[in-house]
Amino acid sequence: MNSSISMHLNTVFHSLFTTLHGFLILLLVSISLVVGYAIFSLQQMNVDARGFVNTTMLGLFVEWDNQDFMRYTSDELRQNLTKEELENINVVFIRLGELLNYHGAYGAVFQSPRAWWQLVARYKVQASFQGGQFVAIVTLIKQQGDWVIGRFEYQYAFFPQKPHPGSLRMVLNN
Repeated sequence: MNSSISMHLNTVFHSLFTTLHGFLILLLVSISLVVGYAIFSLQQMNVDARGFVNTTMLGLFVEWDNQDFMRYTSDELRQNLTKEELENINVVFIRLGELLNYHGAYGAVFQSPRAWWQLVARYKVQASFQGGQFVAIVTLIKQQGDWVIGRFEYQYAFFPQKPHPGSLRMVLNN
């Protein structure tokens, strides 16, 4: 019985490797496996990158520290970021005050526009603070096998600290 199964498998493999039809089937199976692996790998990279950005940004938003931020940046960003730019970010977080709510990171991993073989991850992160709202676009790159911040762009809006008299009107129906 084992020999008949073995002979049948030999016949199947022989036809796969020696006929055009068999070659096409092997080619399609191989392409499917490669594409499936690539999709799985990208999904896993996205999970890892999103985890990094959520953990890093949440920690920084709770208590902003320029030295901690610099620890998570790429070599290139560290070299190009001026002390004045760093101080401006620090002032923004001082004015924003205490973190109220971190809304998470939304984005994905994609091919770098600079090099087709390099992948980058770009995420939008949002947070609410006592003194306003903060939104950042964080671009991650792989450096020595680890995700690091390659680019950090941000916007903020401060809430008014004191209500302006006359900004609300009460209408009484008598």
